[in-house]
Amino acid sequence: MLTITPYFIIPVLGAIVLGLAYKSTPFRPVFFVISLSVFLSILVTPHPSFDSVTNYHVGLLGSHILASSFNLLVLESNPQETLNHNKQDKAASQLGFFSRLIWASSLLFNVRGANWSYAVRGLRYPQYKSRFGFVLYQLMWAGFYYLLADLVGAITRDNPALQYPPTESLHAHGLAWQVANVLLFWLTLITFQDRSHMLLSVVTVALGLSDPEDWPAYFGVWPNTTSVRTFWGRSWHQCLRRSIQPQSKYFIDIVLRLPSNSVISTYTELFACFFLSGVYHALRDWLVQRNRSTALINIEFFILQAFGIMLEDFLVFLRKRIGIKKVPTIVCYAWVVGWMTVTCPMWIETMVQGNNFSFAPNVSVVGKLLDILAQLALFSSSGMQLLYVAQIKNC
Repeated sequence: MLTITPYFIIPVLGAIVLGLAYKSTPFRPVFFVISLSVFLSILVTPHPSFDSVTNYHVGLLGSHILASSFNLLVLESNPQETLNHNKQDKAASQLGFFSRLIWASSLLFNVRGANWSYAVRGLRYPQYKSRFGFVLYQLMWAGFYYLLADLVGAITRDNPALQYPPTESLHAHGLAWQVANVLLFWLTLITFQDRSHMLLSVVTVALGLSDPEDWPAYFGVWPNTTSVRTFWGRSWHQCLRRSIQPQSKYFIDIVLRLPSNSVISTYTELFACFFLSGVYHALRDWLVQRNRSTALINIEFFILQAFGIMLEDFLVFLRKRIGIKKVPTIVCYAWVVGWMTVTCPMWIETMVQGNNFSFAPNVSVVGKLLDILAQLALFSSSGMQLLYVAQIKNC
C-alpha cells in the first residue's frame, strides 16, 4: 500500500515546473490538477512519523507554490510569451526544453518576481552591486538579526504563553503583558524570516547561482508602518501578493462582474485577498494540527485584517471631513500596535499550540553570556559576603 508522506511535495513541484515548460497551452491546466491532487492527498492523509516542523514547512511551501501555480497554469493565458526575466533576450517559448525548465523553476520560486516583468511593486533592491560587497553586507545584517533573535528567544524561553505546550493565554497578566507578547511574536517571526532570507542570498550569490539584484530586501521599511494597510501591503514580505491579487481580480471581474474601480469592487477585492491568504495559511495549519477549529481561526484572523483596513480608511475619511490635516506619527504607531494587540492573539495561539513557534537560534550566544554574568554576579556576591564576615571577625 502506498504511503503518503510530506515528501510528496517534490512531485507537486515537478508537475508544476513541467506544466510551465510544456508548450501546449490548452493542456497546461492539467498539470495544475495533477499537482493539486497530490497536495490534497498530503492534506487528507495522516503521517504521524513526521514532526510538526516538517509538516509546517511542507504546508507553507505547498500552499505558497499552489497559490502561485494556479495563476501561472490556469489564469495566465500564455506565460511563456508574457512573463520574462529582465535579462531574457527572447520569449521562453523560443527556448529549448532544458532552458525552459530552468526558466520555469526560476519563475515558480521567485514568488515576488524580482527582476521579472511581473515584479511586485515597492521592492527594495540591494545597494551593493558587487558580489563581495553584497555578501559582506548581508552577513553583517544576518549576524545582527541572529543576536536580536537570540535575545528575544532568551526573553521568551520561560514565557508560558509562547512555549509549547502553552499553559496560559497571551493576555493572562493584563493588557501590557498582551502587548509585550504580541511584539515578541512579531520580532521572533521577522528576525527568523529575514535572517533565513539573507543567509540563502549569501550562499547563492557567493556560489554564482544568482546576482545581488535578485535579492531585494525581504521586508519593507518598518518605521514607515503607520497603518494596517501599510503593514500588510508594504512592510510585510509580499510573497503571496502575486498569487492572491490575480485570483481576487478574476473573482471580481469574471465571476461577480463588478464595475471596475468602484468602492464595492475595491473592498470586495480587499476582502477576497485576505480570505485567500487565510485559506493558504489554514492549509499549513491543517497539515500540522489536523484541527478544523485552528484552521478556521487562520481565515478569521486574516479577514479581520481587511476589516481593520476598511476601518482605518473610514477614519481617514472622517479626519479629512472635519479638517484634520495630519495625525502625529506616534498616534499612527499606537493604532497599528493596538490593532495587532487586539487581533493577533487568536492567530499566535494556534501557532504555539501546533508547536510552530520554535524560531530561536539553536546555539544561544546571549544565553551563554547571561549564564556567565549570573555566575560572575554569584561569585561577586559570595566574595562580598566572605569579606564582610572577615571584617566582623577582625572587629
